[in-house]
Amino acid sequence: MASPGQNPGRARRAAGLNMIELLVVLVIVVAVAAYLWPRYVGSRSKPSERYTGPISQARDVVCQGNLNQLRAGIQAATTSDPDGKPPSDLSELAMPADMLKCPTGGEAYRYDSASGRVQCPHPGHEGY
Repeated sequence: MASPGQNPGRARRAAGLNMIELLVVLVIVVAVAAYLWPRYVGSRSKPSERYTGPISQARDVVCQGNLNQLRAGIQAATTSDPDGKPPSDLSELAMPADMLKCPTGGEAYRYDSASGRVQCPHPGHEGY
């Protein structure tokens, strides 16, 4: 029962307003979660696509950095060589062993000593 001086319809409207507020907040939380889920957990809508979560993205960046460091080392070795030839093997660059392979798949980088080009053989890293 409503206390004296209070309208009984007002209490019902306030309770209804609280329910609407709760539903609006719930919809906003679900929308934000749906937006952020693929970014932080990874989109797995197609089995053929590779996982692109934050850890995988970080490994891709490390692979790109490794290749850039190796290319800079090859260029420096080629420049300092009296004949201007690139090193015959990546081990001549004296880089750490973990820089000579892809952090994502663990494959050793492909090196062409004739051209001095180094590439990652991991699927999806061909353009690095």
